[in-house]
Amino acid sequence: MARDHGMIEPFEPGQVKSRAGERLVSFGTSSYGYDIRCSNEFKIFTNINSAIVDPKNFDANSFVDFHGDVCIIPPNSFALARTVEYFRIPRNVLTICLGKCVTGDTRVLDAESGAYRPIAHWGAARRTAALGAGGLRKARVSAFAAHGVKPVWRLVTESGLTLNATANHPLLTPRGWVALADLVLGDRLAAAVSAPFFGIEPLAAPERLGRLVRAQMRAGTIEGIPAAVFRAPRADVARFFAAVLGDDAAWGLRGARGVLDDVRHLATRLGYRCRMVAEGREARLLVRGPVQACLANGTDGAYAQEVIEWDPITAIEPAGQAPVYDIEVPGAHNFLANGLIVHNSTYARCGIIVNVTPFEPEWEGHVTLEFSNTSPLPAKIYANEGVAQVIFFEADEPCETSYKDRGGKYQGQKGVTLPKT
Repeated sequence: MARDHGMIEPFEPGQVKSRAGERLVSFGTSSYGYDIRCSNEFKIFTNINSAIVDPKNFDANSFVDFHGDVCIIPPNSFALARTVEYFRIPRNVLTICLGKCVTGDTRVLDAESGAYRPIAHWGAARRTAALGAGGLRKARVSAFAAHGVKPVWRLVTESGLTLNATANHPLLTPRGWVALADLVLGDRLAAAVSAPFFGIEPLAAPERLGRLVRAQMRAGTIEGIPAAVFRAPRADVARFFAAVLGDDAAWGLRGARGVLDDVRHLATRLGYRCRMVAEGREARLLVRGPVQACLANGTDGAYAQEVIEWDPITAIEPAGQAPVYDIEVPGAHNFLANGLIVHNSTYARCGIIVNVTPFEPEWEGHVTLEFSNTSPLPAKIYANEGVAQVIFFEADEPCETSYKDRGGKYQGQKGVTLPKT
């Protein structure tokens, strides 16, 4: 379609990651997505005139024009740029430009303390679990960024893992990193089997606490495992886990989905494979292996020989819009989120946010992009390299009224275009 209809010009049919031996922020085609480049035209925001930002009457004097291969965005400021590519969107296609993030309720492991918390509450945690050559390991987290509200999709695996993320957030598959939008039912994702990270805060009477939690699960009066359990040493977690599981190892532990997700996470720390089965409003957690025999004396058997398993996708569906977040993990460039191995985008990992931009049917022009520097340091944007990904949604029929039909004010725009009314 890009070649036949001139939808993207210039068009790069593959992924370009280097030039003359120099590594680049990648750009080009990735299955159903396309990584766009920004040109060397920039408008850097400055408030030397103490102006008020008014979208109905935007003051062009609030920007400093810059042309060059590297644009420096001041701390907590932003810059406008345009894409190298000129787009012509067909009448039956909607295109969205996105950064790559996960929703705020995504659970991420603090590998230093053992805490297991939503990414939105990451706070000052500085180590997480990331996949490397030797398996899952502690990895430094150098930055945390909130990226605003974006459209998200919900993904479910055969073993019951779930994740809400933007369409272009990459996940690990047997064929490498693949954006969520490029995944289909049956594709397999890297799910953690063994994540042996524990805390150092002892639990008082872990068996008794486990039996209490088990009783509350049966009564439906508990939604999650007490936070102190995640920060406990390995032996205490093992004793608690055995007491919660009780004699249900053979036919599965029943309860609310939230608390079973927590139990499953503890099982992964101890090295046991699990599978979640939905049963109405509740679910059943099946734990594989001779759990009771291994945990009877307060130790775990650590039977999992593999670090990850390939978990098939059973559902991918739109999940509305939600606040999304990302963390920077230097070196590894991935982290464990809700039990799955997920990647970060290059600019998002540095606290640079690219605005969400829809390209409506039959719109054409250069895309004006906004780069917000949320970090306290100056940030670089590289011209003629990848900056964001666009995702294409093709409808069964052409739209009734296109952007061209309406005579949209940004039709045919060239260069960096300021807001119009």
